[in-house]
Amino acid sequence: MPVKSAVVRVYIHATEDESKVLEAVANIIPGEILKKAEVSVEEYEGHYGNPIKVVTYRVRGRLAEEVLRSILSRLSSIDRSQVRASLEDRVDSSGTLHIRLSKQEAFQGRVVLYEADDVVKIEIGFTGGRGKAIREYEDLIKGG
Repeated sequence: MPVKSAVVRVYIHATEDESKVLEAVANIIPGEILKKAEVSVEEYEGHYGNPIKVVTYRVRGRLAEEVLRSILSRLSSIDRSQVRASLEDRVDSSGTLHIRLSKQEAFQGRVVLYEADDVVKIEIGFTGGRGKAIREYEDLIKGG
């Protein structure tokens, strides 16, 4: 599968325990991959002056594919079905797959789709365009 990149992004609000949020990410990304990820941290000011950190992890190639496979293998069958049924909405024009996972569930060690706020955002980049990406993702989801 021509997965080219994986980006995992999490927002840490002033009211959150940063170590718990980072632990949630570590519960999603396999440890050996997390150690090899390029990590960036940006700091912003929220609407009411509250600090917000954005932590982004990036991996490429084989490691990116492993991130995708790990996430898909840990989703429930219902969540996998939901991802498959919504691929047209989740894959953008460049072939990037967008998945949002619950930060709270991830902290508990579970990988659960979540379409509201308080999420870990996953972007899986793909070479070959949108149409091919959708077919490849669908095959991967079906397969396992």
